[in-house]
Amino acid sequence: MTTGALTDMQDRNFDDLAHRFRSRIYGGLKGEVRLAVLNRDLAPFLGEAPGALRVLDAGGGQGQFALDLAEAGHQVTIADISAAMLEQAREHARDRGLEGQVEFLNCPLQELPDSAAHCDRDLVLCHAVLEWLAEPHSAVAALRRLLRPGGYLSLTFYNRRALEFRLLQRGSFRQLDRNIDTGFWGGHPGSLTPQNPLRLEWVEDWLAQHGLQIISHSGIRCFHDYMTPSIREKLPAAAIVEKELEYSRVDPYRQLARYVHLLCRC
Repeated sequence: MTTGALTDMQDRNFDDLAHRFRSRIYGGLKGEVRLAVLNRDLAPFLGEAPGALRVLDAGGGQGQFALDLAEAGHQVTIADISAAMLEQAREHARDRGLEGQVEFLNCPLQELPDSAAHCDRDLVLCHAVLEWLAEPHSAVAALRRLLRPGGYLSLTFYNRRALEFRLLQRGSFRQLDRNIDTGFWGGHPGSLTPQNPLRLEWVEDWLAQHGLQIISHSGIRCFHDYMTPSIREKLPAAAIVEKELEYSRVDPYRQLARYVHLLCRC
């Protein structure tokens, strides 16, 4: 069993690219699909919550989804290794009148369990973080330590199978072989292609090792990224989001989704 670890690689800090995330990752149709899947998957758990939940967003970046939870009345902490990303999260919180309701921590994910104040959480979010870490399997152990018994983990990660398929689709066989041989999948220094995309079976194994049960499994952007721009632009955004939700839990489509979302319980 592979660990997905790359020993000569460092965890990625996005101080240099924080400005690009709002438009490239959080904004537009990609962001709409992401939020639709997350909201659908978490709705049953959030709907049953008896009161305000203690939420920690580990590697939370600009905190888009976490700020929605704060607006709903939950107690939210956003932690990130990037000071620039956290500053943008603070700005968004100020714009929404939420700054006093959210705690911000400039801290690596792996160090969060060292403080008891950060543990015993009802819900931990870790969205699009593992694929940027040198040792993602170790991060799963840290995430488990942040949860209270019966707590939930909302985990998304970049799907290596989707990247493999995209390279096959483009006929980039040499690049695919080189990536497999080196274990490094990132692009140029300014690229948002992650350095360590993960296979679902690896993550499932890590979760099981730490006593985390998968409650739901969805794909995010099952077909969006494979559509030609000319076709995508002709369709209403709402129609694409609706179909993404419909196929997000259907194999083989979710197996090729750009991101995987797993909702887990300990």
